[in-house]
Amino acid sequence: MTGARLAAMLMLLSPSADAGKSKALKELEQVAEQTARRTVESEFDRYVKQAAVLKKHRDSGGDADVRGMLQLLDSAGVIGSIQSGRGFGQGFRPFKVRNYKGLWRWPLRAGIVSSEYGRRWGRRHDGLDIAADEGVPVMAAADGTVLYAGDKLRGYGNVVILRHDQKTTSLYAHNRRLMVKEGDSVRAGQQIALLGSTGHSTGPHVHFEIRKAGKAVNPRTILVKSRF
Repeated sequence: MTGARLAAMLMLLSPSADAGKSKALKELEQVAEQTARRTVESEFDRYVKQAAVLKKHRDSGGDADVRGMLQLLDSAGVIGSIQSGRGFGQGFRPFKVRNYKGLWRWPLRAGIVSSEYGRRWGRRHDGLDIAADEGVPVMAAADGTVLYAGDKLRGYGNVVILRHDQKTTSLYAHNRRLMVKEGDSVRAGQQIALLGSTGHSTGPHVHFEIRKAGKAVNPRTILVKSRF
């Protein structure tokens, strides 16, 4: 028996080694129990708890730059003919899809709405806040073209805006990372970002909007019913 092997055996037999081993085993057991609980809990069950936490807290930093976002839509001709009196005769070209009639889907595989469309904290909330784990894929809700992908709209953080037809757009805000660029064509269900908490945000979620000619509509009236 080599000296190194004997020393190793003696360490295993020593009280301090036993204590260390016992502590390690307890920690491993705790990890196993936590993992088992997470396995039993569905993603939706976990997200219900996360959403409850987010509901208690107000976004910091004030309102998002809705005006700047609408100006962007106006400059693209999405709402120009309605709000500015400008039409296709003033230089706007018809979008390639006049009226989108395809599939609409939720922008996450799983999540829980932590803030509904409507009035919130005394002001208007133009979309749904959907809580989920940071880094999960954010997906396009419908076929379209990337109208904007960046972080220059105050409050929205890393945000993607998709255009689906002449008047319809969708917005995905607070992402950790963007996976598309302006001008890209995307399909419903295609990953466009990683969920995050950038901009004015209390925790990991995606702020999701659907607009018709610049006017926000309740996404729940368009998306399929689900556990969200």
